[in-house]
Amino acid sequence: MTTTTGMSAAAGAVLPEFAWALRSHVGAVREGNEDFVGAYSPSVIEDHGPLFVVCDGMGGHAAGEVASRMAVETVLTTWTTSSAGPTQQAIRSAVRSANGAVFAASLDVETHGMGTTCTALALSGREGYVGHVGDSRCYLVHNGQCSQLTADHSRVGEMLRMRLITPEQAANHPSRSELTRSLGAAPGVQVDVVRTPISRGDVLMLCSDGLWDLVSRQEIAQASALDSVDDAAEQLVAWALERGAPDNVTVLVVRIAGEIPQLEADKGRGGGMAFLQRLGLVRGPVRTELPSEESA
Repeated sequence: MTTTTGMSAAAGAVLPEFAWALRSHVGAVREGNEDFVGAYSPSVIEDHGPLFVVCDGMGGHAAGEVASRMAVETVLTTWTTSSAGPTQQAIRSAVRSANGAVFAASLDVETHGMGTTCTALALSGREGYVGHVGDSRCYLVHNGQCSQLTADHSRVGEMLRMRLITPEQAANHPSRSELTRSLGAAPGVQVDVVRTPISRGDVLMLCSDGLWDLVSRQEIAQASALDSVDDAAEQLVAWALERGAPDNVTVLVVRIAGEIPQLEADKGRGGGMAFLQRLGLVRGPVRTELPSEESA
């Protein structure tokens, strides 16, 4: 078990208002781990709030490992060194910077054709922002109910959204691992950014497909109810390993204990549906997909 595959200095941390833990395992079949995970978790939140990143690399040999590590490091570096701006723009810019870095490196002979997924979660005030490319996922557990915030950028994901196949057919479809969008495939990439309200007791989970392919949403909700985020992360990986874990398994769990300090650039930007929810006029989590980079 690898507990610090990314840039984090510890497997878990408790700061005012939230707690987090990460786990990454090579799985039961693979020889190497091409997943990479990192976290920026400041004790004092000023221009840059907390950011969590999971990437699942591809490309054969060691190229996938190179791509995922490079993407995580670039996202975190861009996030922490760029000028302060609205979170949705900052997270999109960080993921786009990672795409540029991976694409440039993929032109080298030794790493030609490498790429990676990227799912990043930022916290600001009472909202979470998810920047996403590929088929790693972000889930939200709210009041014991687990919902998927991200859309898979895969051939099977597209067919599911078009209702050409059923979820049962998708589970064993021959194109299930074929991505339609990833970092490193082209000089530019469209980055999905999703905004969701968060409140005390909510749990957000980032993971690679090696986890979500074997663990159900109901089980994610069940693990999220455990005493600590460390216990939740351990349990989720354990379930995947019990079921054979043919792929690398990575999970990062964040539990909201209270209100996160809001970034200055986000003040006054509250969405209408999120505002109504805080007044108790809308029940359950509200997922808002923000405009794509082409229209932002």
